[in-house]
Amino acid sequence: MSKDLFIFGFFHESQSQSMLTYTDSKFHFTINYPANWEKSVKINNEIIFIAPKDQDSVSSPAGLVIKVVPTPGKNISADSASKEIISQIQKEHKDFTMEASDTLTVDGKKAVKVVFTATDSKLQNRKAMQIVFSNYENIYILTYKASLDKYNIFEDTANDMTKSFKFLPK
Repeated sequence: MSKDLFIFGFFHESQSQSMLTYTDSKFHFTINYPANWEKSVKINNEIIFIAPKDQDSVSSPAGLVIKVVPTPGKNISADSASKEIISQIQKEHKDFTMEASDTLTVDGKKAVKVVFTATDSKLQNRKAMQIVFSNYENIYILTYKASLDKYNIFEDTANDMTKSFKFLPK
């Protein structure tokens, strides 16, 4: 009986982790991320959130990257941007395998979601969920990537982060 209670408590605990809010004043958005994840802002309009490493691992099990591509006045749709990105990934990764494709909304904007596997630059086979959307000034690419054995563990967290994405008024 106490073992069952412990297991329930453990899973319940991990689902209700404390979140922090990242605010991007350059591209006018916010997103929530787990307090125990590392945040890194890169100069090429990328924000990276990285899950904590396992004790015996050299690489992080999962992460979510937000890349912003400025497209002022071009009005590029999420569909065409996603197709272009997939085409580029297929050229760079010969083992690219599409697992799913769907549409959804991110803060009221139409988005395209694709799930795929490919070998990354460190020669690790990874599974990724990429969500692409536009606000007519920028294309936003949210990519959740994890090792195959860890993908399902962090998938809910990645979905929660995506759902928390909000555009800010300028």
